Amino acid sequence: MAGHTGGLSARMSKGRTAGAALPEGSPNDDARTAFWLVAPALALYAVFTLLPIAATFWLSFNSSAGFNTSASFVGVGNYAKAAQDPIVWKSLVHTFAWLAYHVVMAGGLGLLLALAVSRLRITQVFFRTAFFLPHLVSLAVVGVIWANIYDPFFGLLNTALTQIGLGAFTQGWLSDPALVLFSVNVASSWQGFGLYMLLFIAGLQNIDHSLYDAAEVDGANAFQKLIYVTLPGLREVMTFVISLAMINGLKGFATVFVMTNGGPFYQSELITTYIYRLAFQSQDHGLAAVLCILLSLLAIVITIVFNRWRARLSQ
Repeated sequence: MAGHTGGLSARMSKGRTAGAALPEGSPNDDARTAFWLVAPALALYAVFTLLPIAATFWLSFNSSAGFNTSASFVGVGNYAKAAQDPIVWKSLVHTFAWLAYHVVMAGGLGLLLALAVSRLRITQVFFRTAFFLPHLVSLAVVGVIWANIYDPFFGLLNTALTQIGLGAFTQGWLSDPALVLFSVNVASSWQGFGLYMLLFIAGLQNIDHSLYDAAEVDGANAFQKLIYVTLPGLREVMTFVISLAMINGLKGFATVFVMTNGGPFYQSELITTYIYRLAFQSQDHGLAAVLCILLSLLAIVITIVFNRWRARLSQ
C-alpha cells in the first residue's frame, strides 16, 4: 500500500513539473493571433465602407461622368456648384419637412395606437399583429399601393370621398404641389408606424402599475395619469423612437421615387432622390458625391444635437 502511494505521488509530482515547464504565450503572440482573427472583418469593412467613403470624397473634387470616363480635378468647383443650385436648397427644405412629417405622423400614430392597443385584453395580440403588418411590406410596394389609392379618377380615397358626399374635398393628391410631399409621407409613415407602436407597447409594459394605483388614490383622472405617469414612464422609449424615426426619415427615397419621382416640378424632391437623379440620370457624379457628403454631415449633426438634448432631459 505504501509503495502504491509513493508511486502515485511521484507521478503527480512529475505531471506538475511537466505542466510548469510549458511555455506561456508572449504578448506579441496574443496580439498577432488577435489581429489575424479580426483581419477578415477589417478587410470587409475596408472594402465595403472605407473605400466607398474615400471614393466619394475623391469624386467630390473631380468632374466625372462615370467610371468609364476620364475625371478631371476641379477642386471645390462641385461644392460651389451645389451652393448655387436652387434644386439642392429646395430638396434640402423638403428633406427637413419630410423628417418632421415622419416623426410626427409615424411616431405619433405609433404612440396613439400603443396607448389604445395596450388597454385591450383578448384582442391585443390580433391588433398588434395587424398594425405591424404594413412594416413588413417594402417601401416600393407601399408606393405602388398608395399611388393607386391616390389616383384622382379611380383611386380609393377620392372615390370614398365622393360616395359619402364629400366630393368637394377630392384632390389630385400627387399632382398638387402643395399636397404632394405630405401625401407621399403619409404612405411612408403608414409603413413605419407599426414598429414604433411595438416599441411603445414594450415601454408601457415596463411602467410600474403601482404608480397608476397611487395616482388613482390621489384622485387623478385618465388624462392626468397620461401626463404625469405614462408619458414620463415612456421617456427613454420616446427618445429612442424619435431618434429611429429621424434616421428613417433621412433615408426617404423608395416611396418618393416610386410615387412621384420627385415631381411635380421638384415639389417632392428629397436630397436622396436628387442624388440618384444626378448620379444615374444626369451622370454628374461629382455633384452627387457632394450631396452624399452633405447628407452624411446632416445625419451626424442631427444625431449630435439630439443626443445632447436627450442627455439634458435625463439630468
